[in-house]
Amino acid sequence: MKKDSIVRKQMLLYMTTIGVLILLLCGALAVIYTNHYMGEKKEELIGQGEKIAVAYSEAYRTGDLSELSYELQILESYMESGIVLVNRDGKVVLTSPGFDGVLIGDDLVYDELTERVANGEIVTYQLRKGEVFDTPMLVVGYPVSEGYLSGIFMCRPLPEIEASLMEMYQMSVLSLLIVSILGLIVSFLTVKHVALPLVEMNRAAKIIANGDFEQRVEVHSNDEVGGLAESFNHMAESLQAHEKVQKDFIANISHDLRSPLTSMNGFLTAMLDGTIPPEKQGKYLKIVLEETDRLSRMTQGIVELSRAQSSAIMLEETDFDINELIRSNIEILEPQLKEKQVHIRGIYDEEQTMVRGDKDKISRVLQNLLSNAAKFSPECGVIEVETTLQGKKKVLISVKDEGPGISQEDQKYVFDRFFKSDTTRNEDKVGSGIGLAIAKEFMLAHGENITVKSEEGKGATFAFSLKLAEKE
Repeated sequence: MKKDSIVRKQMLLYMTTIGVLILLLCGALAVIYTNHYMGEKKEELIGQGEKIAVAYSEAYRTGDLSELSYELQILESYMESGIVLVNRDGKVVLTSPGFDGVLIGDDLVYDELTERVANGEIVTYQLRKGEVFDTPMLVVGYPVSEGYLSGIFMCRPLPEIEASLMEMYQMSVLSLLIVSILGLIVSFLTVKHVALPLVEMNRAAKIIANGDFEQRVEVHSNDEVGGLAESFNHMAESLQAHEKVQKDFIANISHDLRSPLTSMNGFLTAMLDGTIPPEKQGKYLKIVLEETDRLSRMTQGIVELSRAQSSAIMLEETDFDINELIRSNIEILEPQLKEKQVHIRGIYDEEQTMVRGDKDKISRVLQNLLSNAAKFSPECGVIEVETTLQGKKKVLISVKDEGPGISQEDQKYVFDRFFKSDTTRNEDKVGSGIGLAIAKEFMLAHGENITVKSEEGKGATFAFSLKLAEKE
């Protein structure tokens, strides 16, 4: 076990807590037991004094003290307490057999106490060793209202009471220790149960950090630790997916860069060594220029995505007609649409729908969605662009195509940078997989979102919302 492991820390915390609780409970129990037990013994001695007082009254009326002596003997044996009878002068006149009459004629306790008993008060007092007896005593004085006696004093040795209390303390402490040990065992098992998944996740995290993104942890519970394990597995899946996307991007971007560079290098070399005659060089220079434009657009897209993901997007919001912006972007796309004989159908909830946003960036989003829809639409396919009012504050813009669609698994990553689905890779020869990622960042900058719904073989629908402009 590591020195700073969570099991060690938690067990130290539990042991400290249980230790403090045991000390507090022992202290509280000591006070409770002492007060309760001493109170019980005092009540017992008072009851004993009451019985002796009754016996004395009978003996006094009959003049037969033998019954009183017998009563003292029985009570002494039963209660394990010595009994002393004191007259009104505070002198001992009769004792139980255990004292052997050695106290007769002596003062038992202080005058103040005997006077209080003689005045009818029940008095409790603890005699220290050597004050009257060789043993500390708990003394209870019970008043007598007739005859020559002033009171009856019951004497119980304190060591016997303390011994009984000590047994109770020992039993209590032993019980607390057993419960504490059981509690520590349960705590240890509980901490281990919580710590083992954390240890497993820590081990898995180190493996993932070394590049093995296939590592997963088992989920054993539905509590917070189980939730953490599920989140960990989700993180590992995301890292694995991103790694795949990045590897695919490197492969794709290498191909996309290599192809135009190879073409440009070949054409330029051919022109320099005279393979291409001067009268044909203009044609090939035009091709080289197109390839450089393509590389420039690809580089610009990567830069824009980097800026977007670093929260460096600055919006220039204005009010504009989203329907008109859609129509203008459709016109720009006409050459691409005519090539595949694809038709676009515009469905507008209202003739004019004024929205609030950055017109240029929303135009970029529309260009990307329309271009993708045209790219993946079949020959003579139909694309539907629709605006739908959502209450009085927002409008939903959707672009629906009849292409191959996107699988449920790929829909999770379609807005990730550099992602291309396997089903569309062959159709997307020039794309770098960053258009949708940029579109999402633009919409997030507007406080909106962009979503996709699709079934394989049934096309795809991309949709985003915008705030309606406030009416003047």
